[in-house]
Amino acid sequence: MAASPVPDSSPPGGQWPKILRAAAVVGAGTLLSRVAGLIRDQVTAYCFGASLAADAFFVAFRLPNLLRRLLAEGALTPAFVAVFTERLTKEGPASAAALFRGAVTLLGLSLLAITLLGLWLAPEMIIALAPGFRADPERFQLAVRLARIVFPYIFFISLTALAMGALNSLGRFNVPALGPVLLNISMILGALLLAPRLSEPIVGLAIGAMLGGVLQLAIQLPFLKQAGPYLGLSFNFKDPAIRKTLALMAPAALGVAAYQISIFVNTQLASLLPDGSVSFLYYADRLVQFPLGVFTLALSTAALPALAKVQAEGRLAEFETVYRSSLGLQFFITCPAMFGLMVLGEDLVGLLFERGQFGPGSSLATAQALWAYALGLPFLSGTSLAARAFFSLADTKTPAKIAAISLALGLGLALALMWPLKHAGLALASSLASVINFLWLNHALAKRQGYRLGNLNREIARYGLWALAMGLFLWPLYYLEATRGISRLARVGLGLLLGPGFYFGLAHLCKCPHLAPLSRILRRLQKKKT
Repeated sequence: MAASPVPDSSPPGGQWPKILRAAAVVGAGTLLSRVAGLIRDQVTAYCFGASLAADAFFVAFRLPNLLRRLLAEGALTPAFVAVFTERLTKEGPASAAALFRGAVTLLGLSLLAITLLGLWLAPEMIIALAPGFRADPERFQLAVRLARIVFPYIFFISLTALAMGALNSLGRFNVPALGPVLLNISMILGALLLAPRLSEPIVGLAIGAMLGGVLQLAIQLPFLKQAGPYLGLSFNFKDPAIRKTLALMAPAALGVAAYQISIFVNTQLASLLPDGSVSFLYYADRLVQFPLGVFTLALSTAALPALAKVQAEGRLAEFETVYRSSLGLQFFITCPAMFGLMVLGEDLVGLLFERGQFGPGSSLATAQALWAYALGLPFLSGTSLAARAFFSLADTKTPAKIAAISLALGLGLALALMWPLKHAGLALASSLASVINFLWLNHALAKRQGYRLGNLNREIARYGLWALAMGLFLWPLYYLEATRGISRLARVGLGLLLGPGFYFGLAHLCKCPHLAPLSRILRRLQKKKT
């Protein structure tokens, strides 16, 4: 295919305004969720610190959370959105609703079997997740007990993900975006209200997590009922669209959730390191997930139905425009976020978590992992969008193949770096694997669709240079001896004011085309909050 002309980085028409509006809605909900999640992590750190009990919970919750990302958000939602949107576009709402009911029935039965199997094999799962726990019987038995409490979470959250995919395809983003807030609130209440009343307090946090999955599903149901005949069961598993969804799911799981698989592997390897290593990686990953979720996930979630729609309608030029514009905007945001997390790292961790059982040593160790994770933030963001672009083309095998090779390289890096750099080496390996995954995936998509990456690569490099300049501008505030007398709160506050001001000032001077759409998103976020 001949290379197409390079489109404007910020197109005014077509699907782009709809994507921005949807991204603003998802971003507002995700922002609330991330704030609630931050409070949850602060409560968890205060109540349990980086202790044996905390390590046991994070390992126990890692598996259902990983399955959520693999089976639900990672595989099911992207695959189902592509098929559901095609059915909705070509055959209408009634046919799409029948497809949804059949998918819910099949998924529910499958999840019931998976849940029962998980409860039975809980000890084996903990051994697989954290082999180092076998040397400590107390920690091992606690992790098994917690795993059996939280594992049913996968049943409810996977059905929630299917409902979310249908609602997003119908243009309804509000309620699905707010669902995770309920999980965080439930876990906070479990830690503060239930845990003190139990002989093993950490069990309260596990109960809160499981109930959070129930609440996330429950809030979707009234809106599905309002949207049409979506509630109900159908045993028509011979629907070709269901078979197509299943065929797309397995490779989609690997293509979207490569980073989460690397986090899973990190948990296994960290269990072989000193106590607290699992918790340090967990808290660092949570901070990286804040910018990743608020903007990256919002834009990728909004872009997927739009990409699937223009693909189903054969508007290939607009497909390229939507992808290029979305990817450029993602890097425009995540490049300064990367350097901001690296510069503010230790102060940010200390300010948020250093209290109760979480001391200065834990802050420094978590900050080391945060610096390493932050290096991969822009590329992880780009991978999310590039993989979803392939899914909208009904191609899940290409991102799966690339992800598998990237994961293998990441595992080799993890084994090489974990002993000299401890837990920070594991985080660095994940970031390097994300870089490889994105570069290869983006190149493969451009080759398949027949366009050149020259202008886009220059655009991304420009954002990286602006963000590096911002980091150098902020560096004296945090690392010169003269600034050590300033409180952490003041340093973080100044960084959050001066850093974005410097970066967006450079963007304004250079007439960056992404400033206008970003300002529209921020205005919509402000309206949502007020």
